[in-house]
Amino acid sequence: MVQPIYRWNGNYFGFISNGNLFNARSEYLGWVENGEVWKKDGSYLGELVDEAYILRRTTIASKARRARRATPARPATPARRANRAARARRAIYIDVLDEFD
Repeated sequence: MVQPIYRWNGNYFGFISNGNLFNARSEYLGWVENGEVWKKDGSYLGELVDEAYILRRTTIASKARRARRATPARPATPARRANRAARARRAIYIDVLDEFD
């Protein structure tokens, strides 16, 4: 199952497939484990919010790196999803997807 992921501003970003995070061009960016999202280099990215956004709390300390995982096979690129309405800003969160272009 493919789960679409959006930036907090409502723009479509990519998707999660089989627990792995990909951008809209199906490039592997990291993985999801127990609601937390990790970059492919093992550094903490943020938490999955409302099953469609990845945010990081600004009030927590940096988490220790995890061991890198093997790069998964590149999945077929799903049809691009329509953008959504922007969400209201949350005081202690940042949209970590802004780190990617």
